[in-house]
Amino acid sequence: KKEKKEKKEKKEKKKKRQRDEDDEVGEADNSSAAPPEDESSSPKKPKKDSVTSPPPADKNAPCPGNRDGVTRLFIGNLPFAVDEDTLKSHLPGTLTHVKWITDKETGKFYGSSFVEMLTSKDAAAAVGVNGSELMGRPLKINYAPAREGDVWPPAKTSTTGGQAGSNTRRTMSEKPEGCVKLFIGNLSYDIDDDGIYNFFRNADAEVKAVRWLHHKESGDFKGVGYVEFWSEDACEKAAKLNGKTLLGRPIRIDWTD
Repeated sequence: KKEKKEKKEKKEKKKKRQRDEDDEVGEADNSSAAPPEDESSSPKKPKKDSVTSPPPADKNAPCPGNRDGVTRLFIGNLPFAVDEDTLKSHLPGTLTHVKWITDKETGKFYGSSFVEMLTSKDAAAAVGVNGSELMGRPLKINYAPAREGDVWPPAKTSTTGGQAGSNTRRTMSEKPEGCVKLFIGNLSYDIDDDGIYNFFRNADAEVKAVRWLHHKESGDFKGVGYVEFWSEDACEKAAKLNGKTLLGRPIRIDWTD
């Protein structure tokens, strides 16, 4: 009986999550989106990283791997410590909008999102890295055309809720057994090996190795990396520095294996 009850509860949670994912975009931004007339009569200064109108002429042009010219994608199995900058750094092409999917009642981040890419070619490139790992988790990326009546793309370039996109101290994911490695993000571009070694040394956590992540094409630093420690105890001590300031930026830390 207990097993049946647990299976039933798990099934209900899965259904609720699916409903939230299906309804999220259509309802989330209605209160914040201004009518088109107001937007045209009172133009605002574009925010950094926002995409100004009109859209590119080839935005929805069919292309190899994207015959329908779709620019809206679903991304699943995201790490709970992810944010917009990290996601942008990981995906090829230009990402213009992000909608984090959260539980409507609790605000808890589900680990998935809808994103808008600048062009159909950018969308195809992003789908091309389906299965690639971000912070130790293989991403699920597929095309997700907006439904009729959906408010898409959202009024804001990034709509946040729950964990993702928050500027506060982030909740870490579940710690793997015997974990001795951490993901570190939101790093200053001035960071170097010595800076990381000294940062964790202050928590009595001796670093064994550091690996920085760079863009494949340009070689530019992504602002994220991995740190390995000599022991599980040292790793646990280091994890307590999640959210602490390093070179003027709150470092983002999460478990990885």
